[in-house]
Amino acid sequence: MIELNENRYNIVFEPLRQVDFNTLFIRSVLVGDAGGKIFVDAVDEPKSYYIVHDCGMSLLFGAADNEQFNQALSDYFLQKNEPGKKDEWLQSFPRAWDQVMEKITSTGRAIRYNRLNFSFDKSDYQKNNSHIAPADYSVVRTTPKIYSAINGSIIPQAYWRDQDILFKKCVSFTVMADQEPASTAFTANLHDDKLELGIETQEKYRGKGLARIACMALINYCLENSLEPIWTCRLENTASANLAKRLGFRETMRAPYYHIPV
Repeated sequence: MIELNENRYNIVFEPLRQVDFNTLFIRSVLVGDAGGKIFVDAVDEPKSYYIVHDCGMSLLFGAADNEQFNQALSDYFLQKNEPGKKDEWLQSFPRAWDQVMEKITSTGRAIRYNRLNFSFDKSDYQKNNSHIAPADYSVVRTTPKIYSAINGSIIPQAYWRDQDILFKKCVSFTVMADQEPASTAFTANLHDDKLELGIETQEKYRGKGLARIACMALINYCLENSLEPIWTCRLENTASANLAKRLGFRETMRAPYYHIPV
């Protein structure tokens, strides 16, 4: 595998169009909104692509029949416990990559799950979701001070290259409880008219319906600004999948999703 220089990222846009599921997180890497790395099989006319977002999500796409590239990819995953590496969640396209990934899962280095993509049904959302928050909580636009107080595995800072870009482009809303952030719905990726939602709820506030309230605030922002809200999650994350359905999202497809732990 060859790491592609950032000044060559523009050559990835056209082949990326072939992928038939949500790739907004990859576009964030390509335009510099997020940090990441791109590996290819050849610098001049690449056919195989492996792209890693700094948040830990990745995408493998293009030609799946380059044995040299595939072996280098396998070797890379087998060395995933090297210092500085982190857990990774990988999607692939087309399905020919399943055979390549099956060889890696057979070694125990990767675990196969499923990734869900959804479409947003505005009428269903408006029919089944209220704009009223419980009296014990308040919903506010997320400030830099609130960002710094958010803890968890899915936080806004993980999806943006630096704080300057985060504060400029990441629209977020936080449900406050006891003067602390309880749940935050944030912009994970924003391209054209599509805004992908991320959500993080502090453990002690889970199960109280606060994630739904935070997401409603961000979805309402989308509707007011002619943006399409985008939701994806792991099938096995039933809380996220169920929340998506309550918010008017409808499953459109599911595909293999590979966890490569450190």
